[in-house]
Amino acid sequence: RLLGKYPGLADAAVTAADGKEDDTMAQVTASVTAPVLFCYVKSVLESAADSGIKKLYFLARDGYIMKAAADAIIEASGYDIKTSYLYVSRYALRNALYYKCSTAEDFEKAGFFGHCAVQSAENTLKRAGIDKEERKEVYKRIGFDGDESKIMSDGEFDRFCELLKDDKTLFDAIRERSAEKYEALIAYLRQNGFFDNQRFAVVDSGWLGSVQKTLTQLTDGMIKRGGIVGYYFGLYRKKDDNYRSFLFDISDAHRYVPTFCNNLFECFCSAPHGMTIGYEEKGGEAVPVLKQENKTVSDMADKQTDIVRRFSYAACKDGYRLSVKSARKLCAKLLKALMYKPDYDEAKALGAFPFCDDATETELTCLAEDCKNSIGNILFFNRL
Repeated sequence: RLLGKYPGLADAAVTAADGKEDDTMAQVTASVTAPVLFCYVKSVLESAADSGIKKLYFLARDGYIMKAAADAIIEASGYDIKTSYLYVSRYALRNALYYKCSTAEDFEKAGFFGHCAVQSAENTLKRAGIDKEERKEVYKRIGFDGDESKIMSDGEFDRFCELLKDDKTLFDAIRERSAEKYEALIAYLRQNGFFDNQRFAVVDSGWLGSVQKTLTQLTDGMIKRGGIVGYYFGLYRKKDDNYRSFLFDISDAHRYVPTFCNNLFECFCSAPHGMTIGYEEKGGEAVPVLKQENKTVSDMADKQTDIVRRFSYAACKDGYRLSVKSARKLCAKLLKALMYKPDYDEAKALGAFPFCDDATETELTCLAEDCKNSIGNILFFNRL
């Protein structure tokens, strides 16, 4: 209904979802995901062109579908900008960054002690590649005798981290094994033109720009044309010349947060491959090492990407233009209508999407479980 006010976009949605009238996920993608990502990526291309940026690196995995939109827009509109898909993850980058860490404070700055979705002793050490037998030795050295799989409160987690900070043996081992990971990553970045003499930017969904920050730390002094610029759909930090945001940043996020779901947005931006866990040399090339993909996610990602690509091309060929201000307003309305008030079929289809918010992707669960048996626990009068 909202797209009806924008004939060019409404027509593109019909074209993109042709033959999929009974497919709820396809309809959601054509009427919400596609126009939202089209507006965002179009604004990125316009800003990049105005800024003299000649190459855009779309960051895995959210950037997969965004790159598809960008390539379609470039094909239809003729932007003089090259695109590349960069296989990265918080896990792979941080495990390479540990090579540059000397003290517990350095490891803390690199994100080793950061709070996360699965806050257990086991997962904290797994994020640094510490296996079961090595973890047992760590626990002995620091005097930890609790259940390693127990999910800790923030206070418990902070106390556990304080114990770890005194374990020099642990950090020496992590740094030593990180050397090879660092060299493999730098080889991969160099192979993909990261250190060429041209202005470039990275493109992602959001939300803190941690991957951009880690890339900056990893490549300190190696980028020839200034610092790394990042484009984001939304940011929970203040935007600036290096961290650019489309819909919101920390100054106005309060206007969107009550009706905006980061996790659902990331489901819109799924990719048909697993998480990047490292890099290796194969056949004379540096290639990413990927975790096994989830078939459900992969199939959904292929469907969404195809629709977004077709929508973006059709919208550009139609010649429809929308100011950035109008595009933001439209995106906010589309996302609010879907995320805050989905109908039954939309909620069921989107809620079944496999998702994990942890850097190690330890376990995928449905984005929204059926809560009818537990909803009473949060009703106001039941809690009095």
